[in-house]
Amino acid sequence: MDLRKSKYILPNLFTLASVFFGLFAIASVMEGGGSTGVRRAAIAILVALIADGLDGRVARMTRSETKFGVQLDSLADVISFGVAPGILGYSFALSHMEVSWVGLLIAFIYVACGAMRLARFNVMTERRSKPTPWFTGLPIPAAAGIVATLAWGMSDLGVSERSRIIPFMVTMIAMGLLMVSNVRYRNFKQINAGLGTKIALMLLASSLIIAMIKIKASYTLLAFGAVYIFLGPTEWLIGLLRRQLRVQMKDEE
Repeated sequence: MDLRKSKYILPNLFTLASVFFGLFAIASVMEGGGSTGVRRAAIAILVALIADGLDGRVARMTRSETKFGVQLDSLADVISFGVAPGILGYSFALSHMEVSWVGLLIAFIYVACGAMRLARFNVMTERRSKPTPWFTGLPIPAAAGIVATLAWGMSDLGVSERSRIIPFMVTMIAMGLLMVSNVRYRNFKQINAGLGTKIALMLLASSLIIAMIKIKASYTLLAFGAVYIFLGPTEWLIGLLRRQLRVQMKDEE
């Protein structure tokens, strides 16, 4: 076996692992099983998220990044972070609406926005000469993580079918709009890992583990995900206020 060629296989194996867990999540939803099925589906989506994060990192470490890998990754993301959360959200909450096709439409909006977000990302990546520390629009794995942990958390709480509808309507529409928006989100993959950054990441990881032990994992992961979701609009608003302040200061001069 040619080792030089085999290094190109490894990142794609992680990508295909993400597809497998996305399919597992869909199967878990279709099989039912109540809260157990929801938990399985949510965890499968989160595991797919980890696999998705590893494929790019492995490709960069082994210097085996290819256009094929980029396209495969996007197709995998549509399944694992678009279709799987869409089906989970619809089955868990939106299907209980009085007019079921409205719930299906909301799930479709989420999936469609995710697909458009990935297409835009691919086009922008081809135009750039080097990676940037920012994403334009909410990354689809982050949106999927919110949908998955929200379903998991509400299942743990025993929230009634009717009470799930509004939170999921708002969440899935908001995630869809944020994905196709121009709001910038930090790309932590491109942060230079200096000593201070490494210490901060270690403290963050430790806090997450401790919180997951002390509190239910679903609540903890949902809270951490929500922080990232609100970080983009918050930084955008701060930047807007700063620009307006600079303009006012120039006018006064």
